[in-house]
Amino acid sequence: MADKVEREIEEILARLENELPPAEEKKPISILSRRQRPATRAPRSSPLRALRRISPTSLMFTGAGLVVGGLVLSNAWEPLIWLSMAGVVLFLGAFLSSFVREKPASTPAQKGVYWRDRYIEYEPASPGLKDRIRRLFRR
Repeated sequence: MADKVEREIEEILARLENELPPAEEKKPISILSRRQRPATRAPRSSPLRALRRISPTSLMFTGAGLVVGGLVLSNAWEPLIWLSMAGVVLFLGAFLSSFVREKPASTPAQKGVYWRDRYIEYEPASPGLKDRIRRLFRR
C-alpha cells in the first residue's frame, strides 16, 4: 500500500516538473452578478445628514441617562422631573426610529466569506420583522 502511494506521488511530481498548471486569476464568485449596483453620488453636507449619522442606540442611551439623571436631580429641585420625561420621550423616539432607519450607504449590503481561497457572496437574507414593519408604514 505504501509503495503504491509513493509511486503515485512520484508520478505527480514528475508531471509537475515537466509542465506547470496555468495560473488562474482568483476572482470572487458572485451569486448576485446579474444585479447591477447603482452609482453612488458624493454626499451633500446638510444638517439632516448630520442627524442621520446619530445612531438610535446612542439616542436610547442618552434618553436612559436623562431619565436616571432627571429622577436623581428632581430630589434637589422638583421641576427637573421634566428632564426625565424628556428622556422617556427621547428613548421611545429612538426605539421607534430604529425600525424606520435605513442603513447608511457606506456599509456593504452583501457580505460574503472566503472559502477555498475564493470570495463568495451570499444572497440577501429573507425580509425580517423590521422590513415588514417598514413596508407597512410606507403604504
